[in-house]
Amino acid sequence: MFTRLLIVFLLFFATAQCDTLKQTYTFKEPKIYSSDLVSGCPKRFEILQIPEGKSTYRINAQIIAKAFELNGCSVDVTKVRYVNFTKQTTLNVLPLKQQLYDAFMTKYPAMIIQKIDVFPRGFIESLSEHSKGVFDKDICDNNNGTFYVLDESGVRRYFDFTLEATLNVLHSNQKITRNTVISPSNTAIKLIPFSKFRGMPLGTLPAQAHRFSRSIRENEPIVDRYLEPLPIVLKGAKVSVQVQNGPVIVEFIGTATQEGALYDIITIEKSDKKRAKAKVIGENRVELQ
Repeated sequence: MFTRLLIVFLLFFATAQCDTLKQTYTFKEPKIYSSDLVSGCPKRFEILQIPEGKSTYRINAQIIAKAFELNGCSVDVTKVRYVNFTKQTTLNVLPLKQQLYDAFMTKYPAMIIQKIDVFPRGFIESLSEHSKGVFDKDICDNNNGTFYVLDESGVRRYFDFTLEATLNVLHSNQKITRNTVISPSNTAIKLIPFSKFRGMPLGTLPAQAHRFSRSIRENEPIVDRYLEPLPIVLKGAKVSVQVQNGPVIVEFIGTATQEGALYDIITIEKSDKKRAKAKVIGENRVELQ
């Protein structure tokens, strides 16, 4: 009984030590071992043999996962469907790494980049030292992606990249409902690994007053699309209504029945309960239309 428990414990420990499988690897020798893929597995065993003469090779990630399983280990393949192997070359990718670095730092000046890896999708012997990566406009939205370089013949050479970085991002420190004004009392800065954001993550509070355009959960990263400028006229607020007739300007007090930003057309209610259209011209100030 003790022996059986010990075996279970050892298998569990071995499984816990294994890592996440990446999408792309390079190889020098055609025989691929477990240690070439992950560092956490305590055993070293052969995974596969790249066919002779192949400079690139693609294999289903589940096949690799099964090989680890048969040897008492496991790897996380939930985010990887296929694994690509590319033969190592003397290709200098440092200029491409620098271009990616510049692109990310331009969008996120406060980002702390630990590592950028660049892998050619196919076997590329060499590239001009002046080669420029062609990036999609949203390439900096993710910590991994694809770009291409035009070689001297005008052929597109594709590359994959992965980025390891951290970023200070505002988070909600409580459940927040729609139309709540963003403030230090309902947010906190957290340093988190950079992954994927559907919008621009905020590192500081906006300079102007903003409110949430949607409800969000507690401890959720805040991106720009969650916010909208705070209207300068709020529904139910008393507003100064201007009426201009030639050089004469008459003002009276009304009630806004709608909220509005600068130059929005809203409905106001006069003291006699009649309603009219008015243009927002300032904070709690409107001009009768």
